Amino acid sequence: MNTSARALPSLQRELSRRLTLLSAGWLMALVIVLAWGVKHEVDDLLDDALREAAELIYGMVALNAPLPGDAGSDILPAPPHEEHIVWQIVHQDGRLLKRSHRAPSIPFFTEGRGGLSDGPTQWRVYGVHLPGQPTWLYVAQRGAERLRSGHEAAGFVVLSAVVVSLFWAIVLRRRVAVTLRPLEEMARQIPHYDPMRPATSLPPADRAEIAAIRGAVTELGQRLARRIENEQAFAAHAAHALRTPLAGMDAQLALAEREAGADAMPRLARTRAAVERLKRVVQSLLAFFRPQAEMALQTVALADLVAQLPVEGLQIELEGEGSLYCDPNLMSAAVANLMDNALRHGARRLRLSAESDGERQILRLCDDGPGVSPERRAQLLAQLRSGSGSTAADAPAQALGLGLSLAALVAQAHGGDLDLAAGEPGWPGLQVILRLWQHGEAPSGLVMGAPMQVTRPMELGP
Repeated sequence: MNTSARALPSLQRELSRRLTLLSAGWLMALVIVLAWGVKHEVDDLLDDALREAAELIYGMVALNAPLPGDAGSDILPAPPHEEHIVWQIVHQDGRLLKRSHRAPSIPFFTEGRGGLSDGPTQWRVYGVHLPGQPTWLYVAQRGAERLRSGHEAAGFVVLSAVVVSLFWAIVLRRRVAVTLRPLEEMARQIPHYDPMRPATSLPPADRAEIAAIRGAVTELGQRLARRIENEQAFAAHAAHALRTPLAGMDAQLALAEREAGADAMPRLARTRAAVERLKRVVQSLLAFFRPQAEMALQTVALADLVAQLPVEGLQIELEGEGSLYCDPNLMSAAVANLMDNALRHGARRLRLSAESDGERQILRLCDDGPGVSPERRAQLLAQLRSGSGSTAADAPAQALGLGLSLAALVAQAHGGDLDLAAGEPGWPGLQVILRLWQHGEAPSGLVMGAPMQVTRPMELGP
């Protein structure tokens, strides 16, 4: 995946983020509703407890069941315990007659008050008039204790809700990842899809959305394959149509050299050299656009590769005794076109070297020509990497040309790429760098869409 793709928003991260925000909002709403509901229910339960306690004591008094304790004390004796509900019996004139041992010594109310109400000092009180007596029974509970009970109940419910919500949020996030996995699998499969090779067809889809994407990619691949086949057929026919006239022209020029005078010999030699260069271009086109082109990989010494490429007017210098693991025919076509480029742009000497950086094989070509500016190098590289090349509307100075395009395609067919750099001391011209796969690696590129197979050699000759 390239840098621009990594910088794009992730659908999975976006779904997970939205799911997290929705879960957080839902959890906050749930906490508020649960806290309010639990507090309301706890208050109702505690009020019911006060009412039931008052009814119990009321029943004892109504049955004339004497309350224990002596007449001299208003506190009901009881064993030591934590009293959560207290009570008082208060005369209607405001005197406290009896109370539980934790009840306050001051009456809750000095006047009769029935039902539920909030008493002094944060007490919740339930009052009832005792039958046949000028007295009132008050049962009460501290507000702080009621609040603590409500908080404990609400806290337990809220904590349970948070734990359950977090669990389901994690489960949902994982389900999102699992649901989007077919998209990730499709993204891994598409780079290996080659419409020219049926074996690389995308596998059947098991989701409607994936099926739509697969259909669109397959249809696009089929259109590209038809276009490539048409281009291959056109280029192959054009190259074959040119090869025979060029051979005839070369033969006629050879006869003319034998019969012409000394004055015409330089012009005939230049014409014949141009015809020879055009023949190499045609041979290169035949190599690239031959249907079902096959790569014959072998280790070739750089000296043997260059020995088959005499270019008149260009002195070739080899640095070291390097070798390349490549298809010699395709590599010869690329190097020959790069030599022609250098010669046409004013170079008279060309240095070649082959080495390895541990990851790739590297072929370098440096010439002594005028070179190009950094801006022009950047423009050429942009054209090569975009595949735009040159058009009829381009100025001659802006045209990419066949040499670099052909060399870039050869590098791609060998699982590599082409780069341009400034010259070196003694070699001020353009430096062309071809990076290829290492010896023993499988090819990862295609030549103009043609399937590349490691089998028999492919001849460039007529």
